[in-house]
Amino acid sequence: MAETETAARLVAQLADQAHWVRNWPDNPNWRERLRRWLHPGAYRFDRTAVPPKPWIDRPAGPYERTGWRIRAAYVGSEPAFEVEYVICDQCKIGWVESPYSSDGYKRCGLASAALRALRRAYPGVTWHTAGGHFRESEPFWSAVGAEVPGGYTRRERCHHIEPRGAGE
Repeated sequence: MAETETAARLVAQLADQAHWVRNWPDNPNWRERLRRWLHPGAYRFDRTAVPPKPWIDRPAGPYERTGWRIRAAYVGSEPAFEVEYVICDQCKIGWVESPYSSDGYKRCGLASAALRALRRAYPGVTWHTAGGHFRESEPFWSAVGAEVPGGYTRRERCHHIEPRGAGE
């Protein structure tokens, strides 16, 4: 009983800290790479640091979607939640896709906290998804999309955002 209460408290704290985000640059320059090489300890995920930054905002990866980012949450070194997103600065539109909670972290408020933190980080942006919603996820999207500009409804990406590769 005490373990589940402690775990629930940790997850609630994680949701409350969704605004504490460690940002990774899209393309680190040579100085940044040199710093990482000379001081690798500074780039490890020290989850005991004060204040903790359990949320990470990183590029989706060189082999994934160009321009897309991933907002992810960790409990210790264990991934708890992540969502992919991209923002078009010209159109003031944001798209989110593929929210995923790891087992043990589903229905804990992490997705709502992450989406709320993204909306705060990008004010004035309308929010959509590029894909359709699974029938079982429609209540989630309705709940988190209430009173959100765009409401996380389906909308094709604008021409400013690089389209997905042919293999996706």
